[in-house]
Amino acid sequence: MTEDEHAPRSRKARLADRLGVPRLSGNGRIVTATALDSFGVGMFIPLNFLFFLLTTDLTVQQVGYGTSLATLLSLPVAPLAGIAVDRWGPKASLVANNLISTVGFLCYLLVDSQASLVVVLFVVLCAERLYWVAWPAFVADLAEGEELDRWYAFTAAGKNASVGLGGAAGGALLGTGWSGAAVLIVVVNAGTSAITALLFAYPGRGVRTAAAPPPEAAAPKATGGAADESAGDEEGGWRSLLGDRTVFVLIGAQTAFVFAWLIPTTVLPVYLVAVRGLPPWLPSTAFTLNALLIVVAQSALTARLATVRRSRVVVRSAALMLATLLLLAVLPAAGSAVGVALVFAAVALFTFGQMAATPAMTAVSATVAPRRARGRYLSVVNLTWTVSAITGPALVGALIEDHTLLLWAVLAVLTALGGLGYHVAGRMAPERLGAPRARVTGPEPPAGSRHRSPTDPARTPRADGRTGRGPGRGRTRRPG
Repeated sequence: MTEDEHAPRSRKARLADRLGVPRLSGNGRIVTATALDSFGVGMFIPLNFLFFLLTTDLTVQQVGYGTSLATLLSLPVAPLAGIAVDRWGPKASLVANNLISTVGFLCYLLVDSQASLVVVLFVVLCAERLYWVAWPAFVADLAEGEELDRWYAFTAAGKNASVGLGGAAGGALLGTGWSGAAVLIVVVNAGTSAITALLFAYPGRGVRTAAAPPPEAAAPKATGGAADESAGDEEGGWRSLLGDRTVFVLIGAQTAFVFAWLIPTTVLPVYLVAVRGLPPWLPSTAFTLNALLIVVAQSALTARLATVRRSRVVVRSAALMLATLLLLAVLPAAGSAVGVALVFAAVALFTFGQMAATPAMTAVSATVAPRRARGRYLSVVNLTWTVSAITGPALVGALIEDHTLLLWAVLAVLTALGGLGYHVAGRMAPERLGAPRARVTGPEPPAGSRHRSPTDPARTPRADGRTGRGPGRGRTRRPG
């Protein structure tokens, strides 16, 4: 093939690199599965609490207590989900997650008491716990290095778009006033879960995600990383994680840092309207701005950060979120153009921090632990989000009206501690929280050249600091 024939393909590749699009060739079913599943979730969002009020005689109080009880009962499932992913692999776990979701959502139609409500919600929440452990591990088997961050960014943007479209479709269907709309939405959501399970079960001939590794292939034989601290079954167990100081610091850092994610969903609606007296339309508009920015800019921003250490990316994100808190703290009271402008500026700062941090944090979570303990570590990461989800609303409710400055101070301290923790972890294990791609100083080879580019899969730095494929990765095919 001539150099001229290579040129168009090279231009397309460079454009994809600038936009942060991962190699999608052969992975169409995976992309379709994530979009379809997110669309179903989006359709169901307007009904998340409302469904049981529309279809049963349960009161708001009964549904609220039942939901809280089911959530608490599902907490111990997260570590079990981690063990399942380590034992049977992320692909099988994703299939199981979607099948359990299908059964759980169909059982929504059978709820007629508070007890049955708790049981059904528990089943659905168990599936959710399994998903948040299996999905990051699945992508970590699919890609590595720079491609790993690109996949997390690309799917995050796609999921936001699909959830938005699904939410619009669900809201429009409910808006018709048809009595069967709620039931139809639940059935459609169950159907999307079933189809998603099928797509993950048969992702295509070109996609071979790794199964759970045998004990002898648990980790590389290099020194200095978490993967070398023990051998055999113990290496894949909880002891290797709890004895890893870097992992311990990261868990603490993430537990503190994710409290910042309360800002758009929990803090803003109450603070803007009830405390500052700004227009009631502002919170939903701000949330829409957040979602649109993620859809439009997530992948490109992640591509621009490919040569920055992941730990440093999170530290910079923490700084942006601290700036967000500062802007919100100085908002003027009552509805004014300045106040509205400051809100949009704060949301933009937060969103760019969120877009920068999310792929980096997820990539670190999926690669920092030994391969055989990846599911276990991801299950602990899942619980760090649960801590803020449970305690965050109580914290906001207790402080936001009468002690607003104290609320900003608490959130600022937690955000700063999270950034500091990632900084410390990056110093402790620089090879495990490094940049997805090495910084390039030389000129780019010409189109059609036989020389490998710095972003070639075989030379992309892995999370353990090496390049190319290593032990235990031979069965995993990179995207494209």
